[in-house]
Amino acid sequence: MKNVDYEQLKKLVSEVAAEAGVMGPSAPEGVPHRMPAADPAKDLGDPEVNEKYMIALAAREATEALVEALDQPIYDGAYEHAFKATMSLRKALNELIGVGARPRGDDNVVTPPTDQQKYSVEGGYAPVNYVTGGGFEGGEGE
Repeated sequence: MKNVDYEQLKKLVSEVAAEAGVMGPSAPEGVPHRMPAADPAKDLGDPEVNEKYMIALAAREATEALVEALDQPIYDGAYEHAFKATMSLRKALNELIGVGARPRGDDNVVTPPTDQQKYSVEGGYAPVNYVTGGGFEGGEGE
């Protein structure tokens, strides 16, 4: 059995690594090894606005719990007001995002405004006349 020359082995491994052979990255140069979503966000937002966002988020979660608790016909009036409060808090959360809040993970609970959504129609939904296939406003079938 031969003795291993560890100095020679170290030199060989460092040469292989320097040539980017077996130990080099497998991706082409300039391509990141991780997906961008795996990296933490660079824009952490304004800390003051983030704090206000968390307060508004807690208020929205509380009103949603209230809406669930009032889900009986006897509470229709209170249910309606609690539901409107929840919708108002959704708008408040979107406004806070607009002025610099950057919620992360499960704290981002609201969809962006309609004009910032990729597959939406400004101002709500697009009504379709299923009989003629056209839209109701200026479409076919009028």
